[in-house]
Amino acid sequence: MLDKPNPITGPGHSAMNGGGFFATEANTWPAPDMTLAQREALPPPAWPQHLFPSWWAGYLARVAEARGCPVDFVGLATLAALGTRIGNARWANPWGEWREPPIIWGAAVGLPSSGKSPGLGSAQEAMAAVQKELDADWEERYRDFRTQAAEAAEIRRVWEGEVKAAVKNGVPAPREPQGAREPDAIMPRRTFTTQPTTESATRLCAANPRGLLLFRDELAGWLGDMDRYSGGAGGGDRAFWLQAYGGAHWQPDRVKDGDRPVVVPHLSFGILGGIQPDRLASGMLAGDDDGLAARFLYCWPAARPPVRPDQAPPPPRLEAALRRLEGLQWQGPAPVLMRFTPDAQNALQSWREECAAMEGSASGLFLSWLGKMPGFAVRLAVVFRHMAWLAEADHTAPPEDVDLDAITRACAFLGDYALPMARRVFGEAALPAAERDARRLARWWMKQRPRPGTLNARELRRMADGPGIPTPERVMAALGELEAAGWCRKGTGRQGDNPGRQRADWHMNPAMMEAAP
Repeated sequence: MLDKPNPITGPGHSAMNGGGFFATEANTWPAPDMTLAQREALPPPAWPQHLFPSWWAGYLARVAEARGCPVDFVGLATLAALGTRIGNARWANPWGEWREPPIIWGAAVGLPSSGKSPGLGSAQEAMAAVQKELDADWEERYRDFRTQAAEAAEIRRVWEGEVKAAVKNGVPAPREPQGAREPDAIMPRRTFTTQPTTESATRLCAANPRGLLLFRDELAGWLGDMDRYSGGAGGGDRAFWLQAYGGAHWQPDRVKDGDRPVVVPHLSFGILGGIQPDRLASGMLAGDDDGLAARFLYCWPAARPPVRPDQAPPPPRLEAALRRLEGLQWQGPAPVLMRFTPDAQNALQSWREECAAMEGSASGLFLSWLGKMPGFAVRLAVVFRHMAWLAEADHTAPPEDVDLDAITRACAFLGDYALPMARRVFGEAALPAAERDARRLARWWMKQRPRPGTLNARELRRMADGPGIPTPERVMAALGELEAAGWCRKGTGRQGDNPGRQRADWHMNPAMMEAAP
C-alpha cells in the first residue's frame, strides 16, 4: 500500500527512512560530505572593538544595540563616513611619492534580514544632518545665481545691439564686456549621493572638492547601473569609479561641455552599501578581475537574533565628529600631506613584508585583494589618527602626522578582522552557482521535520517555503552536486502513467536521516 501523497516527495514515495529502498541499499551508500550543510565555508571573525580609541568602541556598540544589528555594519559605515569627510583635505604620505587618500570603500554582506540597512543608515543619517547644515543657504545662493544670470543676459543683449550697429555702420565691433557671460550653474553642497551618473558625479565632485560618499542600500543596483547610459560598451562607468578610489585627476572632454570643461583635481569618492551573498557572487565577484572587488573592505557577520533594545540610543557623536572634520584647515585643491613618523614607517614596512609573504599562496580575486592591503593600512591609519583626535577636547589641534599607534591599529584591524573576513567573502560567495545552490538546499533539508527521504525537483522549485532555488536547471544542478557529495541518488521511477517521462526524484542517503543538524 502506497503512502499518502507528500508535498515534497510526490505521490507514492515515502518521506521517512524505513521504506524498501533504504532497507535494500543502505549498505551501498558512500559517506556523505557534511561540510555542505555549513552555512559558510569560514566563520566570521569578531569585530575588534578594542582597536577603536577612547569612547569610539562603546559608541559603536551602543548604536548597534539601539538599531538591532551587528556592530560590524555600524563600524564599517563609520570608517567610510569619517574617511570621506577627511577626504582630500588630508592624504597620507608614508614616504617618497607614495600618497593615499583616506577614502574607504565598504561592502556589508548579508541576507535582507541581517540588519545591513539600519547599521549602514547610522552613518548616512549623520552625514545627511551635516549636509543639511552645509547647504542651509541654498535658496539664497540660488537667488544670487538667477540675479547674476539675468544681469548677464541683459549685458549681453545690450552688447549684441552695439555689435549689430557697428557692423551696420562699418566700424569695429566692441569687445564682449565683462559680465556678459552667463555664470556657471551652482551645485548643492553635499556630503553624499545615492544614484549619480558619472557625469553628475563629476560635477558634484567638482563642486565639493573635499570628496563625497556614494551610499547605496544595495550595491547590486550600483553595479547594474554601470554603463546603462552608454549601452554597456567600453566600461566607461567602471573606469570612472576605479579612478575615484585613488583620488586621481579627472578631466572628461565632452562635446556638450563646449568651452566649459569640468576639471576635478582629485576625484575622490568613498563607497558604502549592502549586498546579498548571491548578488555578491554573481555581480561584484563575477567576470574579469579589473580590481573593483579588491578595493572593498568587507563585513559579513553572523546573523544576530532579534533583540529588543534595553537602553536609549547614544547621543549623535558621529554627527558631531563629522562637523569637526569640516573645520580642518584646507585651501585646496592639493591635499595636506600627513607624513609617517619613523616608527610608523618601520611598522608599515613590516606589514608590507607580511602581506607579500601571504600573496605567495593566494590566487584569483583574493590575491588581488591582498595586493591592496598595504594601501588599506595607510588609509585606515589616517582615519584612526583622526578618530583619536576627535576623542580629545575640541580645542586640541588636529594631527599633522601619522604615528605608530595609528598604523598599529590599522594593521591589527586588517590582520585580525578584514583579512579573515575577506577569506570568508571570497570563499563561499565565489563558489560556482551549482555548489552555492547545493549548500542552500542541504541546509534547508537538514532543518525539515521530519526530513523527507525523497526529493522531487519540480516540487522543490514550486514550494513557497522551499530552498528558494529559482529555475529548474539550477535545482537539477544542485541535486547533482548533492549526489556527488554522497547525499542522494537520482531515482528511476516514471511520472504517473506516462511511460516516456521519468520522475525527477532523488532518494536521500539513509545515513543523513539521523545526522545532527
